[in-house]
Amino acid sequence: MFERTHPPLANDATDLSTEAGPDALAALRALLVGTAASHAEIPPLPDLMAGAMALAEGRRSKVILPLAETPAEFALVRRGTQVLVDCYSTLSTPEVLLRERSIALKDLLAACTHVGRALAKASPDTLTGRALRKLSSRVARTRVAVADKPPAASFVRCTGGSLGNPGKHVALSFGFEASIPRSATEANEPHAFADVHALLFEGELWAFSGERRVSLTRGPIMLAAQRMVSAVRALVEAWQAERPVHVRLRAGNFAVAVRREIAGAVSVSLSTEQSGTLTWPALDVPSAALPVLRLAADLIRKLVAVDRTQTHNLRVSALRSEIRLLRRAIRGRSSRNGFENRDPDRLRLTAAPERTPDSRDEASLVARGRLRYTERWSVEIDALDANSVFLCGERLIVATPKLTLALSRASGEVQWSLPSERASSWLVGKHLLRLMPEGGAELLDLDTGHTCARAESSLRLHGSGFAMFAGGGELPPIAIVHEANKRLIALDLRTGEPRWRFRGASAAALRVCRAGRVLLVSCGDGTIEALDVASGEVVWRYSGRGRFCLTPCVWGELALAVSGEPGGGSGTLHGIELYTGKPVWQSELAYAPSADPIATKSTVIVPTGRSRDARLDAFEPESGAVRWTCHDPGLDNGARTLEVDDALIINTPAGRVTSLDQETGNARWSRVLANPLTDDVPRQLEPVLRHGALFIPSAQVHILRPSDGAPLTTDTGCDLVPDQDVHLVK
Repeated sequence: MFERTHPPLANDATDLSTEAGPDALAALRALLVGTAASHAEIPPLPDLMAGAMALAEGRRSKVILPLAETPAEFALVRRGTQVLVDCYSTLSTPEVLLRERSIALKDLLAACTHVGRALAKASPDTLTGRALRKLSSRVARTRVAVADKPPAASFVRCTGGSLGNPGKHVALSFGFEASIPRSATEANEPHAFADVHALLFEGELWAFSGERRVSLTRGPIMLAAQRMVSAVRALVEAWQAERPVHVRLRAGNFAVAVRREIAGAVSVSLSTEQSGTLTWPALDVPSAALPVLRLAADLIRKLVAVDRTQTHNLRVSALRSEIRLLRRAIRGRSSRNGFENRDPDRLRLTAAPERTPDSRDEASLVARGRLRYTERWSVEIDALDANSVFLCGERLIVATPKLTLALSRASGEVQWSLPSERASSWLVGKHLLRLMPEGGAELLDLDTGHTCARAESSLRLHGSGFAMFAGGGELPPIAIVHEANKRLIALDLRTGEPRWRFRGASAAALRVCRAGRVLLVSCGDGTIEALDVASGEVVWRYSGRGRFCLTPCVWGELALAVSGEPGGGSGTLHGIELYTGKPVWQSELAYAPSADPIATKSTVIVPTGRSRDARLDAFEPESGAVRWTCHDPGLDNGARTLEVDDALIINTPAGRVTSLDQETGNARWSRVLANPLTDDVPRQLEPVLRHGALFIPSAQVHILRPSDGAPLTTDTGCDLVPDQDVHLVK
């Protein structure tokens, strides 16, 4: 990175390419980096001249000069009448290329003057030549001001970590001693900046092996700490995905290696100054990772205490945020132990899980020949979106970016309308919940469109958030808003006031499933939590091996959750009692899960694997035994399903719909409805069963018979186009 394949000129925005340029710049380059790096890139000449004058006049004590072509920068630090030159990369893990090369400040001014005049002489009549001549004259008149304080007074000696023997019960600990320079500027900087040079302070880093203190490295110890944090990040990610990892990183003469076996054992190896490589075997993830994070956090605290300007350093802020996230991930998984609910009958009796209606009566309508379609009415609405159309009894609620209006189901007549203000709308019980773009929410009465309640202004919906109704019966009417994928907020639909708020322990997106009074939440860590819908209280927590990244499902009084990441190395299906959180059984998956589990009337189906290895594994819900395995028609690619009697209808983005027998996994029938290469794919692929007919959204809406997939009609009386038009079929 430090070497160039061709000799550069000044690398500024102007054209300084002259015959005298390379010869003139050679002496300046040799002064800055030495004669060994004859092709090294140096900072732009105008920036270098301005920085040298600022150092000489005492206006600055340090000047940072970035390079134009190489991701690196120079730092010039004044020490009395000398200038210390550092060069280092500006990658996410910096590398020191040149460290504290001392040159006289007057020599730097003289070299800049000589180069500027030589280049100005080569192009006397150009704008560049005149500007260089003027700047060179200013540099030549600059005199080195006397420093107010001796160089030794600008450093503070700091110690931290384990200064003495921590004892045999501590497997791994670190300590350090550092000399941190004070800042010559005030801490109230009006902007944030990235200063890698501030992390290059000198020090000594040591570790304790048993009762013996071992010196690890001397020099810029913060770079060594950064490399160890990077190794910890790889370890934590592998731990969450339940996969092995072996990573080895280096910072100068210091090296760190971290290994995690498939069984879970962790070893840490560190290079030392005199003892070669030292290894701490048979550790767990918290005992290997937390001492490293503690060391890095202590170094940051000492740095900020000495130099308050580092609170605006983007490098320091990024490292601090990474330490915080890693600590949260480790403690969230290791300290959030599971517990069971001791009062399950309260949840069981208050609100029973909802049952899927039997579709046999609807399916029988086809045999009696009652399938008829005629267009009753049609209304043209700008920016219509099928996702924002809700059927509420005899009323159709339509929400567009400009208007929210209610239409009569029988005639299509507009009953009321009001401006939408680009709000996101959701049907929750007998109200329409509108989340406003500037924050806050409104609850609208469906009969009149009047606002009956308003929610707090801090409520915001971002990304793939949603709202769902939870309540009824003996429960108060509640809307649960999934806000920004990271927290849940329950709003009382009678007042608009929040009843409770829940935030996941990790930064991963929340996945929720409601069953009666129980709200199952997977937080992306190693736990499944069950919330009481009425109070938001965590009634039980299940802690398992691996991360729960998929949405759980419910079969009877069993909660079914899959651990393991899509695309990972393995996975496990967990059967948990819905009202107590007690584990019932576990079944290992042959491949990593690829989509959410599906609970049918008689089986639990888990899509696993990818591409050619994609398959569906069906399990007995009561025992977890494998019932059958078949090829996955497309659930790994976002297909949607519908249960019809003892068949599972699967509609895929590739334009194929398949009916699987739930008892055997055999395909009863399969139809190709669209060409995935030429036809559009709708956003919503869910099949719909109405009056014994299957409505399958694809490039067009197809109407099929559920028993054999035969087309029921080719003329519906109107054009059914998914995601563009909304047709009320009766």
